[in-house]
Amino acid sequence: MLSLLATWVFLAAGEPVAAPAPEAPRIFANEGGLAVVLGYELAEVSFVAVHCSALERYTQQVLAIPAIPGVVNGVPQAKGRLEIVDLPGQPDVSVRVQAGQVIVSLRLTTPEVAAQRASEAAARTWVGRVAFAAGQPVTASEPWVAQALASETRALLRPAMVDFWYREGRLAAPARLADILQGKAAEREAFLFWRALRHDVGISAEQTRVLIAAAQGRDTRKILATLAKSEEEWWLAARANLLLTRSPVSLGMRESAEALDDAVRFVFDLGAGDVVLTGPQVVRQREAVGVRQGMESRLLVLRREILRQNPVYHNAWRTLGAWLERFPKSSPEELDAIWADFQKEVREAEVMRKEIQGVLAEPNLK
Repeated sequence: MLSLLATWVFLAAGEPVAAPAPEAPRIFANEGGLAVVLGYELAEVSFVAVHCSALERYTQQVLAIPAIPGVVNGVPQAKGRLEIVDLPGQPDVSVRVQAGQVIVSLRLTTPEVAAQRASEAAARTWVGRVAFAAGQPVTASEPWVAQALASETRALLRPAMVDFWYREGRLAAPARLADILQGKAAEREAFLFWRALRHDVGISAEQTRVLIAAAQGRDTRKILATLAKSEEEWWLAARANLLLTRSPVSLGMRESAEALDDAVRFVFDLGAGDVVLTGPQVVRQREAVGVRQGMESRLLVLRREILRQNPVYHNAWRTLGAWLERFPKSSPEELDAIWADFQKEVREAEVMRKEIQGVLAEPNLK
């Protein structure tokens, strides 16, 4: 009886069905003028492709460098291939040539570094293709070239980075030129170096020549030797000139606070030499011609500068503006009340500034 039951169970079950084979991972592609971007995640592919397109716009529209041709000296030039892949034992961005094509491998990992690495990958693709087209190894260029182009790519996509780097540059000591050329300096310093070099070499055609020569491995120091006897002295002077001649679009908290301190430092000669006056004190001297003219000048400066101020200090600047506008005709008591509000706004801004700086200084936050 049991044997018969087992037979029926076997016949009812039929032949065993094999488990379905695992589906092969899908590969997404985005083809641009510079490279074909490949990866397993569509969002990552699109993200990197945007950075490649930004670099193309920068080289072709800002620097007026033509697109890399499809044929150079009779040799076909394949587009670059940029693969988003985690290769064990390889750096986050690596470059090689395979079957006549420049291949760049990119590891994105975390969102915090994604933009920097995508920009670097795009820059090294361009630099590698320029070197390869000239018959040079793809690693022939000096490291600063890709670093500078990566920073310009980021700046094109995120214009606030320009102000950030200029602001940082004013606070930080200059990097050594040798470190910049070898790619050992901060990204900011490579950005400032390239902008200073562009400014000093002059016309667009010369900028193009310098960049392509550097991408093909020629020594940048030979260019620097034509600009000054001492390359290090040239760099220090050119960097300072670059930072001092460009006013930032917006100010950081420190700069906004310092500008506010300057705006309310009232120094006047009332007949016995210069004296420093507080707001309420200067109101009592407003009939003096020098005081009246000086306060009119401050109001004009404030109207020009207020839109650049950091949001943390916006209320303080606005209240100071109200005080200056009413300075000529309002009563001393009314002006004193506005001045008290201004001082309150400054204190509150200082508290907020310390809180923000405390959060930014947290070791676990990027």
